[in-house]
Amino acid sequence: MPAAGALIALGATLLCAGPAHASSAQTSALQDDQLLIYSGPEKMARTLDTLRGLGVQQIRVSVFWRGVAPQPLSKRRPAFDASDPAAYPPGTWDRYDLLVAAAHLRGMTVNFDITGPAPLWATGSPRRKDIANVYTPSAHEFRLFVHAVAARYTGSYPAAGSALARTSPRDCGLFGIGCPSPGPSPGPSPTPTGPTPTAPPASVIPKVDFWTVWNEPNQPGWLDPQWSPSRHGWVETAPALYRGLLDAAWSALQATGHGADTIAFGDTAPEGVHKKGPTRAIRFLVFLRRLYCLDDRYRPLTGQSARARRCPTTASARAAFPDAHPALFNASGYAHHPYQLYRSPDRPSPDRDYVTIVSLPRLSVALARATQAYGRGRGGMPLYLTEFGFQSRPPNPRGVGLSQQAAYLDEGEFLAYSNPWVRSLTQFLLQDDAARPGRNPARGSDATFQTGLQFLGGRPKPALVAYRLPLYLPRTSVRRGGALRVWGLARAAGGLRQTVAVQLRPAGGGARFSTLASFTTTASGYLDVGVPLRAGGYLRLSWRRPDGHPVISRLVAVHVR
Repeated sequence: MPAAGALIALGATLLCAGPAHASSAQTSALQDDQLLIYSGPEKMARTLDTLRGLGVQQIRVSVFWRGVAPQPLSKRRPAFDASDPAAYPPGTWDRYDLLVAAAHLRGMTVNFDITGPAPLWATGSPRRKDIANVYTPSAHEFRLFVHAVAARYTGSYPAAGSALARTSPRDCGLFGIGCPSPGPSPGPSPTPTGPTPTAPPASVIPKVDFWTVWNEPNQPGWLDPQWSPSRHGWVETAPALYRGLLDAAWSALQATGHGADTIAFGDTAPEGVHKKGPTRAIRFLVFLRRLYCLDDRYRPLTGQSARARRCPTTASARAAFPDAHPALFNASGYAHHPYQLYRSPDRPSPDRDYVTIVSLPRLSVALARATQAYGRGRGGMPLYLTEFGFQSRPPNPRGVGLSQQAAYLDEGEFLAYSNPWVRSLTQFLLQDDAARPGRNPARGSDATFQTGLQFLGGRPKPALVAYRLPLYLPRTSVRRGGALRVWGLARAAGGLRQTVAVQLRPAGGGARFSTLASFTTTASGYLDVGVPLRAGGYLRLSWRRPDGHPVISRLVAVHVR
């Protein structure tokens, strides 16, 4: 184990933030399964065009085991080769094939989150039927399922028999399929300044090269039981279940040629509860420590405590732990959902086992301590923030105001930029969720997630403007003539440097904006500059795309002391 001084130095290194330690490039991602998977091919294509115009580079999509498996409601396993994608029911893969092809055409990558719920024939038998499809899912069966998914999306799997082979020339511009011959796509370019991609060969399904494993395993809605009773009290069960699922997925991805892809584990929720029980969410960092078979001081569990949590109980078994669970030590990074759904992103939770967007350094330190506990010495692990957003009011009466949602999104984006370990940030959703059947959306939480950039139906929120061209000021007041730090992101820059103007409308000075200064962004579209300010008012960013279309940020009130 590292000495205390080494751990203190490590913590100081991982906690550093600011321009000198910022992440130089991050992937802008978005998830909206309803629009991209379950609303039909044409709406999916239109949604991708919208996202491309916003500058989204990656699509995250859930591949639900239950939604693909045959006879998912039966307790009797059907006779089929679950590792062979061709053995699944006809049409099973169509929606995913189309999405991957359409995203590829638009220059976007795809993150497949392979997750439960599971078919009932691959689960245990709980007393409560409402948790049956997430109760003790079989790691063996999950490995076979991941093998099937991964084998289909290697970039060389034949498209014959898929939706890609049942198309006409009119589909070429939407999906890059049904084209007379491979070549430049007739569709619009993926971003205002990016290169025009070519249509994928019609004979194969395009590749997926970013994988995450099982959504929010520290939440009872996704994996149960979270806790199990024992003679010595309640014992965390979900970490061991997830460890088995992760091992299975890692093995399948390696076996199908995806070893060099981005593979992230975790996909964890940020908080939890203090009560214990089969369906009580385990607090996040408690879950992480038990996943690595560590106690609350990051020491390997021993004796009965280890045995109850399916952890190694001998010195030799503990030494073999990293090789027995390679994903925990060799994965591309850790996936996490740092939500602060109802509060300002700069307000850390008082619970030290919660990790939201402002407390991400806690996660980096915890991961470093966990791997170093086994002598692997991984100083820092890349972070993939695979869900993020804020509930808005309306439609959720518990949410934050619409203008607050916009401001909080930009502040969250800035916090992610300020962390050198963050590699991507995924907005969840484009459009608000619909209410559950029979529920009143005015009741808020019963309407599921209202974190969209648009209301249900497509009407834009102020958050859409904030997402298209983020603007954040760490401080909004400055002494006269002093430099005000201005941060922004020309998200749709398409990997090219752009000129962005910082503009001010004086308070009480009418509606006209004047340009204080213009700056060239980084190749990733970031702007992080100091701007002298002599008068207060309303500040904004302005950027003009090569097609002449102006992009304007939200307004931020600034003050001169």
